[in-house]
Amino acid sequence: MEKLTALRSRTIASLLFLLFIAVPVLAVAGVVEPYNVNRLGRYLCFAIAALGIDLIWGYAGVLSLCHALFFCLGGYAIAMHLSLPAGGGDVRPEYNGIPQFFFFNNIEALPGWWQPFASLPVALAAAVVLPALLAAFVGFFIFRNRVRGVYFSIITQALAWGAFLAFSRNELLLGGTNGLTNFYKPLNSDLRWILGLYLMTTLTLVCAFMASRGLVLSRFGRVLVAIRDNETRLRFMGYRPEIYKALAFAWAALLAAVAGLLYVPQNGIVTPNVMRVEDSIWMVIWVAVGGRGRLWGAVAGAMLANFTYSMLTSDMPRAWPFIQACLFLAVLVFPDGLSKLWIDLEAEIQAGERLGRRLIAFGFVLLFLIVDKMHGLPPVLSLTEFMAIQSKYWVLLVATVALGWSRAAPSSTPLLALSGLILAEALGLIPVEARMVKYMAVASMGVLYFLRQSGLTARFSAVPWRARPAGSSA
Repeated sequence: MEKLTALRSRTIASLLFLLFIAVPVLAVAGVVEPYNVNRLGRYLCFAIAALGIDLIWGYAGVLSLCHALFFCLGGYAIAMHLSLPAGGGDVRPEYNGIPQFFFFNNIEALPGWWQPFASLPVALAAAVVLPALLAAFVGFFIFRNRVRGVYFSIITQALAWGAFLAFSRNELLLGGTNGLTNFYKPLNSDLRWILGLYLMTTLTLVCAFMASRGLVLSRFGRVLVAIRDNETRLRFMGYRPEIYKALAFAWAALLAAVAGLLYVPQNGIVTPNVMRVEDSIWMVIWVAVGGRGRLWGAVAGAMLANFTYSMLTSDMPRAWPFIQACLFLAVLVFPDGLSKLWIDLEAEIQAGERLGRRLIAFGFVLLFLIVDKMHGLPPVLSLTEFMAIQSKYWVLLVATVALGWSRAAPSSTPLLALSGLILAEALGLIPVEARMVKYMAVASMGVLYFLRQSGLTARFSAVPWRARPAGSSA
């Protein structure tokens, strides 16, 4: 148990150091570009929303398909403030000092229901309170009528679709299909603002995780699990599951709204397209990829899915629809998601496996990429035009695979490969000319993992990494 406690403590400390210290320092030093910090901050917002989905779906067993709506409600509330002069909005005198879409709708003065949003506290309160109240109200009456399962999913899907149609109409005076934009430009262009919003998002994610974890470990969380496992028996015991589910639905909506509140200033625009049913389903896929019923799995799944989307749509846009389809199928075949790898790793560590050489390979890759980004390393070998990739990256790949081939905890291979890929992509450490090497590295680590699991690598281990017990065969 001491090994597991040490492993978890060091992992948490490393993540906090990376998010709160390493990323800002590298950004100030110029190693990480402001665009990458901004993108990382936006994806952390998605992780906050994924926490709420995991709470209502993973623990309570209620599949909601309207969380993109709550995400957008929080985003629209803060966007209304940011688009006004009081919030630093880019408005023009020829449009009467108000957002220009009013001018195109023949409105010369700011509507009365818009005016309170000139106050930042009002906008923040509306961004958080209104989505939570809407979810609590809708959820209570739906759950009170004992609507559950696929029927609840269909109702929430219809709610999201109706909201999308309403927000897309110009008569609602929220920008129509173009949404709200023209915010204070330094929000996503000046490094100081970018870092400030990034750190605020990171701190919010940590607080949201701790609060959700507290709920899960409390009596409230145990009741949610009981609802998921056998709601009828719980009702016979005198509980009112509809109240617990409505509260969980409201908390999940609140987290989604907070995520939207932080996302919009970093994104610079909000449109009704973000609240489509497809986006809500995509959010559910984040949680399924990470592993439902585990909060940290939801965070990991959100980061992996979004960075995978970012990489493939830029490197291989035609392949992304097929990869997305594979993710849909994978969550059915592997219901535990990425969390299964971590659970297996803990079991392997408990059984005596080690991580030393794999961690050395992981650190070697990151240090190599950081130094290369800062100073630029000369090519090690000359290359042909056919390869079109500098040889130093091929040397990096070979060295990493060689270290990864050594005997260690098998589950560490795909975990470190995926972690290194996400981290290098998030910080923008992988050059354009080496974009194919990163996919080859992850594929190589995957092959090594399956070979190790099948026992085929045992014949290559001529020198054991630890002394064999007396009497065992060589």
